[in-house]
Amino acid sequence: MGYLRNQLATVITGIFAAVLTGLWPIFYDYASITNIIFMIAVPITWFLTFACWMSQKSVDYLHKHEQVHTDTEKKLE
Repeated sequence: MGYLRNQLATVITGIFAAVLTGLWPIFYDYASITNIIFMIAVPITWFLTFACWMSQKSVDYLHKHEQVHTDTEKKLE
């Protein structure tokens, strides 16, 4: 399984999204371009976090059923 149940990419992307979300209020009045950049970057990073999580759940589900299928074949032989 590995550390964090193979969710390392999800955790790193989530931390990056949280840092961007936390920095947004600090840089809100710094320049108008930073507000636009944060408006684009924050939702994208949260979407990537969700996509990483869903893809890992899918792979875990697929491999769990693949292992059960091979175990059943071995018992039938």
